[in-house]
Amino acid sequence: MDNPGIYTYENYSFRIVTLLMALMTFIFLVNSIFYGAAITISLGVVFSISYQGIQIDSVKQQYLKYDRFLWIKLGRWKPLSTPSYVTIVRINLSSKRNTPSPMVLPENKKGARSYKVNLVVDGSERYVYICRASSLEKMTHEALRLGKYLQIRVLDFTTHEKRWIL
Repeated sequence: MDNPGIYTYENYSFRIVTLLMALMTFIFLVNSIFYGAAITISLGVVFSISYQGIQIDSVKQQYLKYDRFLWIKLGRWKPLSTPSYVTIVRINLSSKRNTPSPMVLPENKKGARSYKVNLVVDGSERYVYICRASSLEKMTHEALRLGKYLQIRVLDFTTHEKRWIL
């Protein structure tokens, strides 16, 4: 299991590769190429069970951003500058962005909101991105958990009245 002395955040990550593998499997099956279909369906299953995460080791002053497929983690440890505080930031999303795939927004709003947690550090990198979600409660919980782990303050930056919550 995970080391209790290391902070870990992980969430499921959908990969477009999964859809491509399903399409390739279909093409192989239509053409009766069963070995190719078996290989692509196997790869599709592995890539569909994909997680992205971060681990922070406060003792060794380092962090690991990784992609995990099944039990295999891809990433490397990087040095962590001295943490100052944790922030929760609101992001207003808009469908007017120049993105490859348009966003589906709520009908009654011009945009959607998302929240992210950053670890503000001393040093040239300024902050380390921790996580992002559409739920303020979930991000507040995660920011408080990280703040307690690192024993630093947490700043709620989601409203006009910024306030320390830890």
